[in-house]
Amino acid sequence: MRQPLFNFFAALCSANRLNRAVVIAGVAVFVSTFSVSTQAQPLVQSQTTLGNPSHFEKPLTVDLSLYRKHANTLASDEFEGRGPLSEGETKTVNYLVSEFKKLGLKPAFGNSYTQAVPLAKITPSNMTTLDIGELTFSQGSEFTARTQRIENAYALNNSDVVFVGYGINAPEYNWNDYQGVDVKGKTVVVLVNDPGFASKDPNLFQGNAMTYYGRWTYKYEEAARQGAEAVFIVHETMPAGYGWGVVENSNTNTKYTLVDENNNASQVGVMGWLHLNAARALFKQAGYDYSELKSRALQKDFQAIALNTKAKLGFDNVIEHAQSQNVAGILEGHSKPDEWVMLHAHWDHLGKAQKNGQTIIYNGAVDNASGVAGMLTLADTFVRERAHLDGNKNTGGTARTLMFSAFTAEETGLLGADYFANHPPIPTDKMVAFLNIDGMNVNDGVDYILQYGKGYSSIEDDLAAMAATQGRVVKMDPRPQNGLLFRSDHFALAKQGVPSMLFMSLGDTDPSFIANRYHKADDDYLSSWTLGGVEQDLSLIGNMMTHYANGTMWPFWKRDSDFKHKREQVRPSANQRSVTK
Repeated sequence: MRQPLFNFFAALCSANRLNRAVVIAGVAVFVSTFSVSTQAQPLVQSQTTLGNPSHFEKPLTVDLSLYRKHANTLASDEFEGRGPLSEGETKTVNYLVSEFKKLGLKPAFGNSYTQAVPLAKITPSNMTTLDIGELTFSQGSEFTARTQRIENAYALNNSDVVFVGYGINAPEYNWNDYQGVDVKGKTVVVLVNDPGFASKDPNLFQGNAMTYYGRWTYKYEEAARQGAEAVFIVHETMPAGYGWGVVENSNTNTKYTLVDENNNASQVGVMGWLHLNAARALFKQAGYDYSELKSRALQKDFQAIALNTKAKLGFDNVIEHAQSQNVAGILEGHSKPDEWVMLHAHWDHLGKAQKNGQTIIYNGAVDNASGVAGMLTLADTFVRERAHLDGNKNTGGTARTLMFSAFTAEETGLLGADYFANHPPIPTDKMVAFLNIDGMNVNDGVDYILQYGKGYSSIEDDLAAMAATQGRVVKMDPRPQNGLLFRSDHFALAKQGVPSMLFMSLGDTDPSFIANRYHKADDDYLSSWTLGGVEQDLSLIGNMMTHYANGTMWPFWKRDSDFKHKREQVRPSANQRSVTK
């Protein structure tokens, strides 16, 4: 069954025009809540109601030495790369719970700081070569393959191979690569990203900006709906957004999955990738030119092409069933404790692996020890300064509850966030906003804040207003083709209708990061981090949290969409402005 929630993100067009008025009176509405070096600038009014100036009379301070301690600790070898269902997880979860207790946060899950997330830990072994016709490909260097089916052994036996273009079925774009072809039990080869990126045509999908139809997760999901047995995505660095090394490191070691009542039998048997050179050889063997077929796949009338060959592959799985942990604590609101403003950063990374007889630890310092450190540091800030957060009304703290969380298994498909979103500690209609940090700017500060996606929710307008108080402007995602909006935990909450925003700076101020350190063993903590970007971004995020936590406003989805419909099912007035009292 098609998942309509994804259609919103896939079909969004350019930003809506906003009738904005410069605020003439009450410019101090957003006088910076946190200590920053820049002066407040005149603001442009948000589509959500601006907060009351009294909320921001007392500046708050961010403890960068505490931030540095958290980041250094979480990214140390002692934490073993923070792999789920490992000793590294145990140390990480214990650390988080201990810090929440020190801060006096209350448990978010009833009497517990942790939420058990049932996972299967799947480690492939005894992988054969991938044989397609007369061609033989080697694991790692030429292909990757894994499965989420709960099977001790898997075999792909003489499966017909079909090229299905981008592997997209998008009715709203009048696009269906599977039209007229039966792929049940077959192996499909698909291109990465979507036709908009390849064509650069702004009228095709979303042009250069990746839609959800371009994500690898969608490719596997749609192929499963079509009945395919195996999927191999052709890797190209530009449309994928990362090099082959990221694909290899992320898909040849232990992976994790949630498990349904049928042991994931409805999913594809093989979730695979093909190196570009391997794909070219495959197409040449079938009598086709890869570049020519790629061009043909850009046409709406493209028809799937049988490559007249068969695929064979086998491997074993070592499967462990265990529970990983989401972690969350709350700072309870004094007058509306059942309404939550949420700050989050996923705690997991890739753990460790054996390569050439050596143990490699993927410490994930920027991704995402930096984000978890930011979440913990802001929790500390709100606890220390809670007496000043109510506009000196002597009530203590904020009106609404603040939640600080770190979920598991983001790197394996947002699994912890997905579980949380479907098993929330409070109803989703009581969730005001979900702000997600995934990779902070640990270098010098900049005069902008990155925004991912355009025209999605009213939170974007508040982001621009808050940035203006620091003399900063909003800068749109410089790599929209990479689909970063769909690759972090906030997306799982957005699918449940919760207005959400991503704060990410992976490689933005360090151009070498993606190529040399992202999802690699060199993503380590560095004492040379200046943390200027951390200071200004935590200031901005904390300001937004205070704004939401002391107001009556409810951020909302702007456009008619399944996300908006989902929100309005539980909060009928979710698209209406509310006036701060």
